[in-house]
Amino acid sequence: MNGAEISAIAALSGSALGGLTPIIGNYLVQRGQTEREMLERELGARQSLYSDFIQFATKIYVDATTKELECAGDLVALYALISRIRLTASTSVIEAAEEFAANVTKRYGEKAIPFEVMKNATLSPHTDPLNAFSSRCRDELRSLLGHK
Repeated sequence: MNGAEISAIAALSGSALGGLTPIIGNYLVQRGQTEREMLERELGARQSLYSDFIQFATKIYVDATTKELECAGDLVALYALISRIRLTASTSVIEAAEEFAANVTKRYGEKAIPFEVMKNATLSPHTDPLNAFSSRCRDELRSLLGHK
């Protein structure tokens, strides 16, 4: 190979590399943006689902504590929410939701507490029946974000 051929090959290689660099760079940037958008959607969906569960679970827990079971519709809805949670949540979140549902179901079988007693218990330091669930949700969402 003579010097002219080497120069031509070097020039063509440099041009090809220079042309590929922006394409590869754009691909990597676009891929990173897509992954971030997917993560944001996933986090938003989970936060919404967990929020729905907490709101409904609070209502059904109060009902289970202060009333007799009149209709199984609320329990069915609670278990339906848990099934939706199973689609995306970690095992620890699912277990906490199932434990809560078991406690509510058990509570419906016990004697109803008068609302005044419930009110007084709420105003004093007490155990939060949704504490384990919300703590595990927080841990899961933080782990998805990469926080420890």
